[in-house]
Amino acid sequence: MLSLIISLVFGLVVCFGIGVNWPGHWGWCSFFGFLGFILCSLPLNFWIKKKLEAIFKDVQDKIVASQSKLKREAQMYQSKGIAGKATQEKIEAKQAASIHEAIDMLDAVNPLRKWNFLAGKQADTLRAQLLYQIKEYEAADPYLEKALVMDPLILAMKMVRKYKKGDLVEVEKMYNKGIKRFKGDKTTLIYALYSWILVKENKLDEAVVVLDEGKKKTENDVLKANWEHVVNNRIKRFSNAGLGDNWYVLALEDIKPIKQRAQLPFGGSPKYMH
Repeated sequence: MLSLIISLVFGLVVCFGIGVNWPGHWGWCSFFGFLGFILCSLPLNFWIKKKLEAIFKDVQDKIVASQSKLKREAQMYQSKGIAGKATQEKIEAKQAASIHEAIDMLDAVNPLRKWNFLAGKQADTLRAQLLYQIKEYEAADPYLEKALVMDPLILAMKMVRKYKKGDLVEVEKMYNKGIKRFKGDKTTLIYALYSWILVKENKLDEAVVVLDEGKKKTENDVLKANWEHVVNNRIKRFSNAGLGDNWYVLALEDIKPIKQRAQLPFGGSPKYMH
């Protein structure tokens, strides 16, 4: 946290410098010291912010460009009638390679870590998201542990990984924190995921309670439909597919045709390809 240290030292120098020449007025000295701290920290933080924005934009542009290219390639295969499992695997392999190239670009954040600890946190959050997206879950895990929960999708990824490891107690804790932290429609994915987990664990009564609360707080049609399915014992019809890419990126259900699309964090960065 060099920016904080430098700003603090500058503020102390101003404070004691004025104090030496103006003894007996430590109230004013403290005021000018604090003012010096602010005037020093603002440009430093602005510089760091701009550097980070430039790095994340480069990463985003890289991903968008590569995915646009892969989309055109996939459409070409379809037009030639050669789309199939092998073609899909080929596209996914190329997608993973392009994501890894984007992840490598995040190394540019490393020199900024010593200036602001949030710089590293933001980079690790995006790394976690991208690694999860290409289903390299074990590689994503350490970054998910350090990730900033700025978006319900990041929290959902953390919940899924804990669920896959059998830690249902931690999943419940994350759920409770999530519905308190996020409000309105932002809680939809959290309610949907936790109810899905409860259904899979055959905790249907608990799933009904979660869905009932979720549909009241979000008025989401998917939560309403799933509540009706569980209440009427139509468990096989339970599905969060209607949530679109925000659900499919969690890789818990097979992809079905959908109408809506959703952006991932960092201002419309990578979308889940299918």
